Amino acid sequence: MKNMTSRIALCTTTILTLAVGASLGASKSASTAKGSPYPLATCPVSGKPLTKDAVIFVMEDKANALNDGREIRFCCPNCVEPFKADPAKFLPAIDAAIIAQQSARYPMTTCVVMTDDELPVAGSPDADKVRNVVVLNDMVRLCCPGCMKKLKKDPMKYLDAINAAVIAKQKNNYALVTCPISGEALPEEPTDIVIGERLVRLCCGGCAAKARKDPIAIFAKLDAGATKSAPAAPPTTAK
Repeated sequence: MKNMTSRIALCTTTILTLAVGASLGASKSASTAKGSPYPLATCPVSGKPLTKDAVIFVMEDKANALNDGREIRFCCPNCVEPFKADPAKFLPAIDAAIIAQQSARYPMTTCVVMTDDELPVAGSPDADKVRNVVVLNDMVRLCCPGCMKKLKKDPMKYLDAINAAVIAKQKNNYALVTCPISGEALPEEPTDIVIGERLVRLCCGGCAAKARKDPIAIFAKLDAGATKSAPAAPPTTAK
């Protein structure tokens, strides 16, 4: 009888353990992410800093291709459900933060959809028509609201064009001479990827997944490299 009781207790414990594991696992989507990994340093629900153990959730939104396959990261499993219950509550703040982060680096002066149309600059008559939108964690600048329909029809086509422009614009002033993942010297023809509209040069394609796994650490290395390569300020003359 004692052995039977022990077996029942063991089975019950196993079932509870599996149930808890399944509950935690449900907070991570099995969908394939598109676009850039989540580029912000804080959880969109709690506001807490994200760590290497951040919970990754991939949105499924067949009605909106701009978010279908978009990666969002959270500080813990408890923050996933509030987001899933009401994404519209959190996405505007996420989008605003991404636009603020990426706007200064946006690589194109023409509309990515209407490629012959220059993007109106601040103060010009058509400046109010410009739209900054976030597509799968990357900022896209459109010349007018009318371009949104084409953008939604094939977002990856336009993200690929923006990424190509990022590489072309940033590679000549790229600060790092080593791979931010392996630490090895970059070859003559490195593997170029784009994360959050920033060029990341790698020693090989095998480092790409690791770079995407921790974009905040990659950004920190890029910033540190840019600081080291910046020209020193001229010395001041004491009077």
